[in-house]
Amino acid sequence: MKPTLIVRMCVGAAASILLIGIMCSFQVRQNESVVLTRLGNPIRVLQDPGLYLKWPWPIENVNRYDARLDFFETRLAEALTRDKRNVIVPVFVSWKISDPKRFLESLGSTENARAKLDSLVTSAKNTALGRFDYDQLVSTNRENVKLDEIEEQILNLVVPQAQESFGVAIQQVGIKRLALPEANTEFVLERMRAERQQFAARFRADGRKEADEIRARTDAERTVLLAEARQFAEETRGKAEAEAARIYAAAHSKDPDFYRFLRELETLRKVVDEKTTLILDGKAPPFQHLWTQEEDGHGN
Repeated sequence: MKPTLIVRMCVGAAASILLIGIMCSFQVRQNESVVLTRLGNPIRVLQDPGLYLKWPWPIENVNRYDARLDFFETRLAEALTRDKRNVIVPVFVSWKISDPKRFLESLGSTENARAKLDSLVTSAKNTALGRFDYDQLVSTNRENVKLDEIEEQILNLVVPQAQESFGVAIQQVGIKRLALPEANTEFVLERMRAERQQFAARFRADGRKEADEIRARTDAERTVLLAEARQFAEETRGKAEAEAARIYAAAHSKDPDFYRFLRELETLRKVVDEKTTLILDGKAPPFQHLWTQEEDGHGN
């Protein structure tokens, strides 16, 4: 036998063995799950990475599914709140395949899974929104907003059914945004204006109350300060009058006649002027001084 023929036969045998190996084996990657079917019926679920053997196609077939989290957003659709207000609330969903065999039997592909889950989550969202009023979705008061409770109710509604029916584990459901039909826009704006006016009125009332309190404290402090000032003035005036009386007494004790004379002149200065006409006893003090001046020829 010629060497060339032997080489060809060896290469052919190796190729055949390689082809049989490829047809009878498959690899499971780290980020995927595999369902092995025989004549269309699932027989094994493989989730550990590695190399596995199988019968060649079409006897056995490998169905691969991504084991990582997947995300999608529900379609835009109107829903009714408990107080009959129309809202548009798109929801995002994170999910992954938890039971590959059930997933294969019920859905078969990721595209079908998203369509089924969209319907499931939309139905749960409508049910949850129907338990809440509109002002629990949109409000300037954060305590009134119940978005977290709505998300929790949606999650509680979809998790058991998705797991049981589709082999899908829904990890998270979240409200992405809140939109309104055009007919509701004016109503929302009016409601926001009314709420803002209520806040403004409350702030004005608080401001007036605080201003009245400050004014009352100021008036009380002013009254106390004025009383203290008057008391200080009276004390100072009393001390001054006492000092003046002491000085007058000291002066009077030194020369009583002179002091009496000055007092009589002061009285005349206050009582008598150019237009004063008096009919009095001229000898009575202090008018005796006038007579003395006329008799001496020194007065008018």
